[in-house]
Amino acid sequence: MMSENINVTLPDNIVKYLHMKSKAEYLPMSAVARKYIAKGVVEEMVIEYYKQGFSIKKLAEMTDTSIAQIMQILRGLNEELEDIDQELSEIEEMS
Repeated sequence: MMSENINVTLPDNIVKYLHMKSKAEYLPMSAVARKYIAKGVVEEMVIEYYKQGFSIKKLAEMTDTSIAQIMQILRGLNEELEDIDQELSEIEEMS
């Protein structure tokens, strides 16, 4: 797997959180940031590719992620959509 160095500027609140997590996990801040960035990007990839119709098995292959993790991401997406639908219903009832 190839890798590339990139420079990013992050808001202070995120830097403080990463610093706190790096101390708690006894890891360099860069490793903690890399972990969170990778997790977020993989979740975005899974959701985007799932919406395009890829199978769960193919999603796992494309993102180098276990099927269990794919299912967890998709389950979270479903729960998030249900929460949004409920909030919209409540707003409509109030109108």
